[in-house]
Amino acid sequence: MIIAPLPKNETLRLSALKGLEILDTPEEEMFDEITRLASLICEAPISLVSLVDETRQWFKSHHGLEDRETPRSLAFCAHAILGDGPFVVPNAKEDIRFYNNPYVLESPNVMFYAGIPLALGDQIKLGTLCVIDNKPRELNGEQMQMLNLLAKQTIRLLQMRKATERLEIEKLAAEKATAAKRDFIAAISHDIRNPLNSLLGMSEMIRETELNPTILGYVDHIKNAGEVILHLVNDTIEISRLEENVSVLKNEWFELRECLDILDSFFTAETKRKKVDFFLHNQAGSNLTIHSDKRKLEKIFWNLTANAVKFTNKGNITFTVRLETKTEENGILHIEVKDTGPGISPEVKDRLFQKYNEFVPEGCGISGSGLGLSIVKLSLEEMGGEVEVESKLGEGSTFKVKIPILWKSEKNEIQTTNTNSKSKLPSFAKPQKVLIADDNDLNRKVLRSYLKPLGFEITESNNGIDTEKELTNTSYDIAFLDIEMPGKHGTEIAKGLAEKPNRPVLFACTGLCMPEEKNHILSSGFEYFMPKPYLKEDLYHHLKEIADRRH
Repeated sequence: MIIAPLPKNETLRLSALKGLEILDTPEEEMFDEITRLASLICEAPISLVSLVDETRQWFKSHHGLEDRETPRSLAFCAHAILGDGPFVVPNAKEDIRFYNNPYVLESPNVMFYAGIPLALGDQIKLGTLCVIDNKPRELNGEQMQMLNLLAKQTIRLLQMRKATERLEIEKLAAEKATAAKRDFIAAISHDIRNPLNSLLGMSEMIRETELNPTILGYVDHIKNAGEVILHLVNDTIEISRLEENVSVLKNEWFELRECLDILDSFFTAETKRKKVDFFLHNQAGSNLTIHSDKRKLEKIFWNLTANAVKFTNKGNITFTVRLETKTEENGILHIEVKDTGPGISPEVKDRLFQKYNEFVPEGCGISGSGLGLSIVKLSLEEMGGEVEVESKLGEGSTFKVKIPILWKSEKNEIQTTNTNSKSKLPSFAKPQKVLIADDNDLNRKVLRSYLKPLGFEITESNNGIDTEKELTNTSYDIAFLDIEMPGKHGTEIAKGLAEKPNRPVLFACTGLCMPEEKNHILSSGFEYFMPKPYLKEDLYHHLKEIADRRH
């Protein structure tokens, strides 16, 4: 018996073999199918996918043989990997290299062997695909050709397996990174919203007192700065959801005029401060009702207009919307936002919609998050829309948007009534007994100030344990619960009240504003979700709903 010498590139060969990370892995059907097919084609009782390491030959697949490995010193395959082509032993007992090999003299009684080297490139032989018989014989030309093809397929499977494994690892790493990013954004959002609630709420309380115009101007600056931070937090959450493809379109019927009225009111005041003009042209008609994602559409309106206002220091901004009707119910909503700002250079224009691409024209001295236009682009892709930009340096820019929608033209009196009534104070038949539970004193003060005009009987609590006792032992009409209080979580308190007769209407007051957090909170038993910072208009709207139910 002759032991096969080591290949000249043994170090490189072993490195490539170990790089596949396949040695000592479980059996896999795709390799077992190769050996079964090889045995059938070659009419051989044994077929192996054999990989040769430092001391052994290890079988990734072993059809017709129980062993998973044998010593390298006894392996026919150790000889096969030394050559470039098929290695065939017609009769092992007549071959000086094998005639006294234990596997020839004893089980499995190898008499015939045909192996095709499994080669990466031309020189790196990892092992073989081989067939074995216990009687002397030959393979015909067709059988040898098929064995060669199966060996090539085996190499492809080995490489594909490694690539798939690498992709799986990268996928898991990406999922972990995405989850970590989501958790980070949720934590930052929560930590920023809580102080913002106090800042914006106290600013509004100060504005309602009698102060000189100079001080009120300072308060407005504080409030505006707080709102900029809030928009940045909301944009960060929005871009995260869009990038993860977990944002879901929530299409509904609504009057386009509602969105435009709010846009017009806000930016007319905003541009007045900058001493530029804002013009809104609604060419779609005042009675147009459309079916689309209202929140995303408002976000597109807002971001395009805010971007134009930010960079326009003289002249005007024009917002135009019109409807292109395709059928009696299908149409294209065209939005055009034109400004007289500094314009955009061609090289900047090419990367305008990239995330965090903060475009600051020379001399503007204005910066932002660089998220607004990215949100516009991703939202439009989700809605099946598109955006294009026309711009000339020194003359201004025009953003043109097209969004497919369903439409109808009708007056919705009920919706108009509800919108107008949103600013009115809710009216209850009797004073309501209310609990405000929050471990932050300023947050309690803000909410108390919003409720003060309603004449409610208000009790306060600053921890979860006392809050649960209050709600268990005392009857309240309405309870505002912070979610993350010391002592007991707000969702646990809400679940504990599920069986309580005449339980109060529960408001969840929280900085936890990711969609999955909101869904979890509402499912625990809260009727209303009130994110921080509180919006007084939304609070009054919810309270009016409660008052209307109780009349």
